[in-house]
Amino acid sequence: MSLPSSWFACPSSARVVAVVLVLALSSCSEKGEDQACGAIKRERLDPSSSVHLLPNAVEPTYLSDPPTSGPHLSGAPPQGEVDEPINRPSQVAILEQGGVLIQYRLPADKSLLAVLANGTSVVVAPNPKLSASVVATAWSVKQTCTKVDESGLRRFIKDRPIVGLSHE
Repeated sequence: MSLPSSWFACPSSARVVAVVLVLALSSCSEKGEDQACGAIKRERLDPSSSVHLLPNAVEPTYLSDPPTSGPHLSGAPPQGEVDEPINRPSQVAILEQGGVLIQYRLPADKSLLAVLANGTSVVVAPNPKLSASVVATAWSVKQTCTKVDESGLRRFIKDRPIVGLSHE
């Protein structure tokens, strides 16, 4: 991209203002809304993803936190909206069965997230140890959000790859 010659004729303060405006506008959606959620990132598949853990097993080490693949508990994982943090082997069990897990760190707006919970395919839970306000995970993918962004999270849920059962 080349800049017009008039760019260099502007005072440096005007150029700084222009750069700030471009950066500010780049963080908005086409509708002018703030985009609180970052890009969806594909994570490396944990080679131990086929390992099923027993309920009282020692929690293994995961490649990321929250994990997007790895050893997981057998059996039915938590469903819908839960009030307590979910242990990581259960988090991965949700993802392995093709679900989405949306975790939030308080003081996230829990009521906005609760509408996303729908039985087995989307689970919403608190996680006070998150590095971001909201983190959405599916099998081998993650999206972090600086605040609750219902439309961004709905897109993550709708567009997530359904790969959990294949151990892609």
